[in-house]
Amino acid sequence: MATAGRTSGLVIQALRYLGQRRVDDSLVEVLSRRLNKDDRQALMKDIRYAPAWISAIFRRLAERED
Repeated sequence: MATAGRTSGLVIQALRYLGQRRVDDSLVEVLSRRLNKDDRQALMKDIRYAPAWISAIFRRLAERED
């Protein structure tokens, strides 16, 4: 896996495990609180390795300000 050992890889694996149907706004909010600015930038760098539905979540997380 191209993102192994990185935050983005962990997020991809977690979201894939949960499945698209179980990921909702409250979960995105939890992720948003856990990820710092550098983590969000890393998500955007690795967005090409994520499935389309996870890429959409990465974009939502990147747009958030803390």
